[in-house]
Amino acid sequence: MEHRGFRGDIEGLRAVAVLSVLLWHGGLTALPGGFVGVDVFFVISGFLITRLIVTEIEQTGRLSLIGFYGRRAKRLLPGAAVVLATTLVLSYLFLPKIRWAETGWDVVSSGIYAVNWRLAERSVDYLASDQAPSAVQHFWSLAVEEQFYLAWPPLLLLAAALIRRSRRAGRSIRGPLLVCMLLIAVPSLAWSIYLSSSDPGRAYFHSTTRAWELAIGAGLAIVAASLARMPRALAVVLGWSGMGAVLASLVVIDRSMPFPGYVALLPTLGAAAVIAAGPAAGRGGPVMLLGLSPMRAVGSLSYSLYLWHWPLLVVASAALGDLSVAQSLTVVAFSFLPAYLTYRFVENPFRYAQAVQYSPTRAIQLGMLCTAIPVIAGLL
Repeated sequence: MEHRGFRGDIEGLRAVAVLSVLLWHGGLTALPGGFVGVDVFFVISGFLITRLIVTEIEQTGRLSLIGFYGRRAKRLLPGAAVVLATTLVLSYLFLPKIRWAETGWDVVSSGIYAVNWRLAERSVDYLASDQAPSAVQHFWSLAVEEQFYLAWPPLLLLAAALIRRSRRAGRSIRGPLLVCMLLIAVPSLAWSIYLSSSDPGRAYFHSTTRAWELAIGAGLAIVAASLARMPRALAVVLGWSGMGAVLASLVVIDRSMPFPGYVALLPTLGAAAVIAAGPAAGRGGPVMLLGLSPMRAVGSLSYSLYLWHWPLLVVASAALGDLSVAQSLTVVAFSFLPAYLTYRFVENPFRYAQAVQYSPTRAIQLGMLCTAIPVIAGLL
C-alpha cells in the first residue's frame, strides 16, 4: 500500500540496509562492513519521522503527541512482541539453561527499549565474533530509535513554539529548527568520535553517540523543499555518489575500526546524499536501482527481517554448534518466511485495523499490551 509522500528510493535503501546486516551476520566476508546498514536505517528514520512531525506542525500549528505515539505503537510494537515472545520459547527449547536468566532479562530490557543501555553497561563488544551473543542483542538499534521517537517530537514541538513566539506569525520555522538540529548533531558527533576511541564497547550502543546520525536525517527533512529544487544534473551526481559511498562502506569499513565515530560518516552521509537527491534526480538517480520491485519488496519486509534473522541465527548456532557460512546464510534466507508471515498477519493487520486506525488512545493501549507481553514473559 503506497501513500502520499511514499518514496521508492527510500524503500529500496531500506533493502540495501537490511540485506547488508543480514549478509554480514551470515558471515559473508566480502562485506566486512555490513553492520553499517544500521547507520543507514538511522538516517532514514530521522528523515521520515521528522518530515511527518514538521509537516503536521506547519499545517495545523500543533502536533498531536498521542497521535504520533499511537502511530508508532501500532506500527512497531506488535511485530516486536511476537518476535520477543517466540525468542523466549526458542531459547527455552534450544539454549543451555545457564543462558536462560540472562536471555530473560535481555528480553525484558528489549521490551521496554532499553537494551542498548544494558549492553553498554556490560560493555559487550557487539562486533566480536568469539562470544555467545544474546538472542535479542540486535534490539539495541531499535531501542535507540524508540528513544529517539520518545524525545524528538516534544523537542521539536517546544522549539517550534519558542520560535513562533519570538518571531512574527506565518514565518517559516524550518531555518531555526535546522539550527536546533545542529546543536544536537555536532556535540553528539564529537562525543561519538571521542568515546569510539576511548571506550568502543559503550560507544557502539549509546544513544548519545548515535543521535547525530538520526539528526542528519532530521536535518534533511527540514530542508527538503530546498533540496527538491536543486539542478537535476547535480542531484543525479549527488545521488549516485551517495549510493557509491554506502556500498563502499560495506567493503572498506571493518570491525577493527573505532565505530561509530568519524568512520560512520561514510555510510551516513552517503545515505543522506541518496535521500537528499531523490526528488530532484528523478528516474536518473538511484531510484533507477532502488525503485525496482524486488528492492521495494525487501524494503517493505526490512523491519520484520531485522527482527527475525538474528534470534534464528543464535538459536541455530546453539542447537547445531558453530555454523558454517553456508549454514548461516541458509538460516538468514529462511528468516524471510517468518518475516513475511509477521508482515502479512501481524504488522499490517494491526497497522490498518479499524479499531486503532482512528483512535490514537486504542493504539497506545495496544502498544502497552505489546510491551507488557515480552516483559512479563521475560520475567517468568
